[in-house]
Parts: sequence; C-alpha cells; structure tokens
Amino acid sequence: MFFLIPIGSEEGVRRLPYLTIGLIVLNSIIWFITSMVLGGQINELEKINKELFDIESKYMYRIIETDPTLLTKCNVDEIRERFIADEIIPRDSEDYAEWMNLYKEFTTKRSNMVFERWGFTPKKFEFLKIFSSIFIHANFLHLLFNMLFLWLVGCNIEDDWSWKVFLGLYLISGVIACLLHTAFFPKSTVPLIGASGAIAGVMGAFMIRHYKTKIRFAYFLWFILIRPYYGTFAIYAGIALPFWFLQQIIFAGGGAESGTAHWAHVGGFVFGAVVGVSMKLFGIEKKYVAPMVEDSFEKLKMSPKMKEVNKKLDNGDTAGAMPLLLMVISEEPQNFDALLMLARIYFEKGHRDDAIVMYKKAFDIILQTENSNLIFSTYEEIKEKNILRKISEKNIYNLANFLEKDEKYEEAVKVFGLYIEIYPSGKVRPKAIYRTFLLFRDKLNNKTMAQHALAYLKKEYPDWLQLQ
Repeated sequence: MFFLIPIGSEEGVRRLPYLTIGLIVLNSIIWFITSMVLGGQINELEKINKELFDIESKYMYRIIETDPTLLTKCNVDEIRERFIADEIIPRDSEDYAEWMNLYKEFTTKRSNMVFERWGFTPKKFEFLKIFSSIFIHANFLHLLFNMLFLWLVGCNIEDDWSWKVFLGLYLISGVIACLLHTAFFPKSTVPLIGASGAIAGVMGAFMIRHYKTKIRFAYFLWFILIRPYYGTFAIYAGIALPFWFLQQIIFAGGGAESGTAHWAHVGGFVFGAVVGVSMKLFGIEKKYVAPMVEDSFEKLKMSPKMKEVNKKLDNGDTAGAMPLLLMVISEEPQNFDALLMLARIYFEKGHRDDAIVMYKKAFDIILQTENSNLIFSTYEEIKEKNILRKISEKNIYNLANFLEKDEKYEEAVKVFGLYIEIYPSGKVRPKAIYRTFLLFRDKLNNKTMAQHALAYLKKEYPDWLQLQ
C-alpha cells in the first residue's frame, strides 16, 4: 500500500488567498449538497435497473444467438438499444410492455441525475455545462485530492497574478481541458465532472512561475508483515509537476476512455504552462500584472501592530486588541481602519460616547479620501447604528455633497434634510436648503417637494437668493 499526498509548498504568500479559499469552500458546499441528492438518485436507479435486468436475463440468449461477441463489445446502453431495434423481447408480450415502461423511467431518472444534469457530456456538447461540470465531484476522495492540489498551487498564483487573472486562468483551463477530452472522445456519453482540468491549468502556470519552489509531500508505504514507512519529503516544482504531466500523457496514450479524464488534465496543464511562459516571454507580468498586484498590496500594507490587532480580533480577543489600537492611533492618527475598529469595539461594549468620538475622527479622514465605496459603506454603517446626527456639522454637510456628486440623489436629500433639521443656526443651512430644492427639481423630478423647499428657503432666509 502506497500513498503520496501533496501537503504544501515552501513558497509563502503576502496576503490571504481569498479566491482560492472561496473556490475550495464553494466546491465543498456543492459536493455536500449533491452527494445527499445523489444517494437517493442512485438507489432509485439501482432498483429500476435490477427490475430491467430480471426481464432482460430471460431473453439474453437471443442476443447471444445474434452475435456472441456483443456482450463484450457493447456497453449496457448499447445492448438495451439492440433490445428495442432487434425486437429481442416480443413486442406483443407483457414483458415488453413492462420492460419499456421501466426503460423509459430509467432513462428519465438518469437524465436528471446530478452528473448527467450538470456534467459536460462530449456527445451532447452543451457548452455552458463545462462551467458547471468543474464544480461537481464524484465522491469525497475526488473532492479532497482536487482541493489539495488547488490549495498547493492556487494560493501562490493568486498572490502573484491577482485574483482576477487567477480566476480567468482557472475557468479557461477548465474549458480547454473539456474541449481536448472531447476532441479525443467526441461520441462519449460519460459526463465529465471535476475541477481537475481547471486545477491542472494552475499547476502548469505554477510549474513555470515557481519551478524552483519546493513542494512538500507526505508518503505512506506499507507491505504486509513489514512495518510501515511514512514521512515527508520536498522536491522542486520543476521536477514534480513535469513528472505528473508525463504520467498523464502515458495514461492518456492508452487510447480507450477510462474513469479518469487524462486528456483533460493534459489540456489544462499545457494551457496553464503556455500562459506562464507568455507572462515571462512577452513581459506581460512585469509590464501589466505586477504593477496592478503591487498597487493592491500598497493599499493593504499595515503595521505589525495592526496585523496583531487583526489576529486578536479574528480570535475574538477584543480586550487584547483595544490597547494595541490605541497605540496605533497615537502613532498613526490618520489610520481610519484603526479608528473604525476601535469605534466598533466601543459600540459593541456599550460605550456609545467613545464610539461616536472614534467614528467622528474616522469619518473626517475617510471623507478626504474621496473613495466612493469606502465613504458610502462607512455612511451606511454609521446610519445603521443610528449615530449619523452625531458626526459633526461639517461631516454631515460634506457627506451630503459627496452623495450628490456620487449621483446618490435620494440619500443626498436625506442627509441635507438631516443637516437642515439639527443645525438651525448652521452657517451653510440656506445653501443646504437650496441644494435640496435643486435636487428635487432637477434630479428627482419632484416638483411638489421642490416648491416646498424653495418656499421654506424664502421663508427662513428671505434675502439669501438675492445675495447669490
């Protein structure tokens, strides 16, 4: 008995590989759901198949009389087609009527099975099913080994080329894998399932990009009556992965279709390797990919203290995170992430006033970033906690202006309205009323509300319009 399992590489990553983890989680969830459905489907099919066989066994001698080699040359589906075409069962018999009903039920239920419905069948060639097929796995071991290899190579490729490039490589590799398998077995009725073709593409790219990286394997070797041998060893990716590829070529060269789609592995791997070579040969990574990735890392860079804060928060240790956050804020007053984290902790612990102070400081900095997504998400968070009216006169007015510029007109009207309500002596209150009037008139097409806003402006500030 011999097992060889990849358990990791010696190349680290600079940030958490969210897409790789997401793909592993998604594949696992889909397998869990489909495995429960599949169990019932298989039981139903086996029951019907047994009933079919009970009838077929009475007439099998007629098949043998027609062609003695038929049972070895044809599969079950082909033999059953002969039962119909050659009238093996007399059509006026009760057996034929019962057999046909069972056969129709069998084919209908089989066509609705998970693998048939979501797998890619070369003979049918339903292109979109290529994408669903790479998320379906036959059993737990099929899923486990695929996900081990995905974790082995996916983390680094995502880290090197960004999640967008990695996802593109993964999906296109899956397509190429299915197409090459179809080229060799165009009449196959066996559904192609599993992420191995897509993962093979990532392996091909990893072989080129990280050929000097050592991959660590765990092994277990045991002969009966001899003590087992087990342990780990490391070997360069530039050796291990070509060896795996050569193995796939040898198995694929057998000609006949087997339970493993070796040509799909070959197709995915070659495509991934070509992408890897192209990245280097044409300078694509250096010119385009690397700057994009580095820019994203610049935005994500954080101090050691902030990394420690994240660890503590991940472990639920808010008490341990608080003093570290206070230290970060004293050293980096513009660090809005630290301010927001501390504000959330204060709010969760019921220290509302302290939370408001932190939210004020954070939002003042965030508004200056002009980052639309960041500003709006923070606004939603503050609004949800019902402390929007506490974040200072200046911030509320600037927020309303930002929302107007960002074309979120309904939200802008609400925030302008809040400013008008809570700051009756505000310096820019007439301007806020006027902006509300313009938004109702020009952007929201609400003439009634526009007239009310204009009337209110004239009532509160009779001379303001003339001074503008």
